[in-house]
Amino acid sequence: MDPVTKAPRRWRLLRAIVVGLLLALCALVGALWLFQGWLIYPAPHYTEQELQSLPAGLLALRDPADPASVVGFYRAPLAGGVPRKLWLTFGGNGDVALRWAALVSPSVTADTGFLMIEYPGYGARTGTPSPASLLSGTEATLKALAKQLNTGAAELEAHTSVLGFSIGSAAALQYAARHPVQRIILFAPFTSMLDMARRVVGSPFCYLLSHRYDNLAALRTIQAKGKPPLTILHGAQDSFIPHEMGEALARAAPGSHFELVPGADHGDVIDIAEPRLRELLSQP
Repeated sequence: MDPVTKAPRRWRLLRAIVVGLLLALCALVGALWLFQGWLIYPAPHYTEQELQSLPAGLLALRDPADPASVVGFYRAPLAGGVPRKLWLTFGGNGDVALRWAALVSPSVTADTGFLMIEYPGYGARTGTPSPASLLSGTEATLKALAKQLNTGAAELEAHTSVLGFSIGSAAALQYAARHPVQRIILFAPFTSMLDMARRVVGSPFCYLLSHRYDNLAALRTIQAKGKPPLTILHGAQDSFIPHEMGEALARAAPGSHFELVPGADHGDVIDIAEPRLRELLSQP
């Protein structure tokens, strides 16, 4: 074949390869952008039986505008009435609020109650999860409880503390950056969602992230308003969120307390540290 004829064919082949690679790259970028919400929020749901057979004494709170939407669950203090201590609990990205029921029930006292927050789109709650909707959803759940107790949301806020695990730590901190809290307990927190994306997909793809929780920034805001006691517990063998991130958050909040949980990975850190959690919840 004439060399002059071969050259155009080589260029056509090279162009086809380049175009193919560019199309594949565009497809990857598009998938990361379109499906990141699904990756961050698996959003499990309840079965009908789970909702119909709630543990005794556990109250399902519903959206006044949509009674089919369960916005959270409430475990009242043993003495009833408005709790003098109210813990808000925030689960991980694959959790539902009911996961906390068995964990916190032993810590209910005469004056301590627990409000288990359901994320929008999770469990039996309508909506779509995002940083903004998790914050507004928490505020709406607190208002629903205030209405149930015939008191004001501000009255409940004055006695509120937050407990969060994994992405729930971000939900807890963004709430605490906007509202007064008495204490903060975090399990396996990350520094920022961008740092997590950088670990998972690398640079430059991490910058496609739109759900930009920033726990370091939230802590700085909280510290500027006051310094509620902060305890961070992190699995020593956490293979998903490295414990160095929890340590970095503790360093950013002078006076905070950091604990490594020996033998704990990401998914089992709360179960392994449950006795310690009960100690922390029983503190004044």
